[in-house]
Amino acid sequence: MAKQPKELPVVMIMAGGKGERFWPRSRTNSPKQLQKVYSNKTLLRETIDRALTITTLDRIFIGTNASLKNEILKKDPKFPSNNFIIEPEGKNTAPIIALSALHFQKKFGNPNLIVLSADAFIDPIKGFTKTIEKALSETDHGMVLLGVKPNRPEIGYGYIATGKSTNVGYSVKAFYEKPDIKTALKYIKKSNFYWNPGIFMFRVETILEEFKTHAPHLLNPLLSGFPFKNFGDLKQAFQVLSSEAIDTAIMEKSSKIRMVEAEFNWDDVGSWLSLERILPGDEDKNHHQGKEVFYHKATGNISSVQKELIAFLGVDDLIVVEEPDILMITSRKGVNDIKNMLSNIRKNKVLQKYLD
Repeated sequence: MAKQPKELPVVMIMAGGKGERFWPRSRTNSPKQLQKVYSNKTLLRETIDRALTITTLDRIFIGTNASLKNEILKKDPKFPSNNFIIEPEGKNTAPIIALSALHFQKKFGNPNLIVLSADAFIDPIKGFTKTIEKALSETDHGMVLLGVKPNRPEIGYGYIATGKSTNVGYSVKAFYEKPDIKTALKYIKKSNFYWNPGIFMFRVETILEEFKTHAPHLLNPLLSGFPFKNFGDLKQAFQVLSSEAIDTAIMEKSSKIRMVEAEFNWDDVGSWLSLERILPGDEDKNHHQGKEVFYHKATGNISSVQKELIAFLGVDDLIVVEEPDILMITSRKGVNDIKNMLSNIRKNKVLQKYLD
């Protein structure tokens, strides 16, 4: 008897964020995930191409809101227009994962579901594919997430502490939220501590059972109305849901979770500072994206500009970002205050157009 082909996983790409820390390139109507940040592809396209190494296009879905769906299809018209999970409003990651699991159960049965974010830097691709294929072998035992071995005391990421070895990974002992620098220094000295990149995989029936056990308040309003006859009914169901991350709603409560170590370099493309870890730099730790650049007595600068030449003279630790209508210049320290600045710009009717 001929061997049945192995069922390909379904991939869900989370792409509904605002990406405010990447202003002025990231705007409300065309946020970070739809922008070219570190290559000639958008962050979302990078993620889709990554997913295509482990499944086929018809099994890749994008989770986002209705307005961004139109923008995504404008930039990527070949992506299947029916392969979207639309959330009526942003309620963090848990509600949309619950909704997508119900959708995939109805459409595919009980496939492996892989959840990716649309704003990560991952290299090499072969390492990503190999790690995912290895991790999928663990999903019959429960939920699986990837862990990245830290190379610095990062205070912007959550951490995972592992326990005993499993088939290809480890059991998970505990999750730790973003630490202060003193605590992060302690974490990276421990051999069983990993960054949590937010890459999850599980059987659809497994994650739905975990929602029933640990977060029925998120699943039941969706379950009672599914499949929703119209978007208004879904919108009404979403209104009663609390805003919760999948990490705190499910992962940190579950006893059915394992971790597999990532065989690739990973970075959360969270702010302009991440470019210094992605773009090549010179001996003075300057990093540039654009055409020509010249440094004279200048160190630690980051630039992403469109001018033919940008020159840095006697300045240190600046971030310079140029768009056709905006030039932003900030210090490294100041880049952490972008969201507050945008909040103030939003109050100015004359300047509001520069946010959209």
